[in-house]
Amino acid sequence: MISTDTFYSEFYKNTAKGTEFHDSFRSSVLVLPFTSNPSTSNYDRTCGLRGVTGEFFRRSKDRQAKAIEDFEKNAVIPVKSYLENVKHMKEKQVDEFIDIMTDIMYADGTLAIINPSFLKFIPLSIGAPKSKKYEHGQKALAEYLSSMLSPKDLLINMLSRQTNLFNDIIIKSLNTTEGEIAADNEYIFMPFVRKSFGEDLKWLLEREDSVVVRYIHVFLHFYLCYSISQTIAYLDPRKYADVITGPIKMYYILSSEHSSESRDAVVNGWSKHVNKEAEEKLFGRIQALDIINGMLGGNIGFYNDVYNKLQETEFSDEIKNKLEEVLTAYQKDKREQLKSRENAKFQFPDEIDTRVNSYGEFIEKLAILCTTLQSKEYESKMRIRINNIMKIRLLSTRRGREVLNLDDEMLFFLMAMISKGKRMKLEDLYAGFSNYGILFDFETKSAIESYLLKLNLLERKSDSGEAQYVTIVL
Repeated sequence: MISTDTFYSEFYKNTAKGTEFHDSFRSSVLVLPFTSNPSTSNYDRTCGLRGVTGEFFRRSKDRQAKAIEDFEKNAVIPVKSYLENVKHMKEKQVDEFIDIMTDIMYADGTLAIINPSFLKFIPLSIGAPKSKKYEHGQKALAEYLSSMLSPKDLLINMLSRQTNLFNDIIIKSLNTTEGEIAADNEYIFMPFVRKSFGEDLKWLLEREDSVVVRYIHVFLHFYLCYSISQTIAYLDPRKYADVITGPIKMYYILSSEHSSESRDAVVNGWSKHVNKEAEEKLFGRIQALDIINGMLGGNIGFYNDVYNKLQETEFSDEIKNKLEEVLTAYQKDKREQLKSRENAKFQFPDEIDTRVNSYGEFIEKLAILCTTLQSKEYESKMRIRINNIMKIRLLSTRRGREVLNLDDEMLFFLMAMISKGKRMKLEDLYAGFSNYGILFDFETKSAIESYLLKLNLLERKSDSGEAQYVTIVL
């Protein structure tokens, strides 16, 4: 059922002056974990990766847990209370236990995670000075990653592992502290991202404790960037009829490599698939998608999803009139809104013909209106939000061009995740990277092979030396 009610209820508000048009964003579908306003919610390299991990586990598994922001208040006092009131231990024994716990978990004044069961206690690491916008940004990213896991209770089974008496006492003590239970928003994801996320997280959480604790931050940040980059690359309304079969392939280089203008990472990487146009028109593209989702009842999906849903209803004269009504109202009232803004330097595009003869034409024209009548300020704001996240680890500026790159730790982890610790042909490993949309040119492959040889992880098993094998174990 196609309805215009949501469009009018979200884009028109009653004010003292009457009913006025106003921009709406994320009312019917959630696509990316940030808004256009970095002053209220932001995330960059000053936050670190650990805080998002802690919030992810609290949202996905143990909502009764509270982060250890103050070790004395959030750890020492609850454990003391538990040992005295539940276990009825003597004061001397309690003090001894607390001393041991402090030596293990807080020896240098920072919280040490001793096994995966304690990941949920990691506080938000937001740098100094403390900032609400960074705290909100980290929570939004954790919510996004938590929403990627379906079903969420799968994580409970993944972390079902034996603990010793020492750990068990601490966990039971801290779990008696009621944490804040936040309402979750549900995001939409590329189906291939959601599928591999669950499979890969399950694999990682089955590794040894030390491996999980060391690499979980790397894993979550990779998937955050992987999902964001693929979402933006696919968020092109002109490709509404395309069938999504897997990730868009983008070339990467290693962080240690130099890049020239001719390298594939420059020509056929980020700048090609997540280019300036895609970044600058992102607000408008999401807004158009949001409007269509709202007309279909909300949370249908990406452009190909809403197109397929629209196709289920015959394109009648009644439907045609509804769609044209939305286009005409948006074009007229959005232009009036922009004209009324003081000091607004805006180059208005020519008005478009709002008549449509198909669902595809409606999608394209709505996207044209939402992107060409998008305030210029949103262009830089959305680009900054993307770069703040991607440039923590996977994106860098080389010779004025944005280039995707992998540092040694990320490369090593991804090779282990792809091979799952099994002996694998090098060519099959590269094919595994391709399944995540990661391609390498000849120079980068040579750099990877040199890196593996240096670690003594590359072997040849044929007289010709052509067949090369690698075994990566975390």
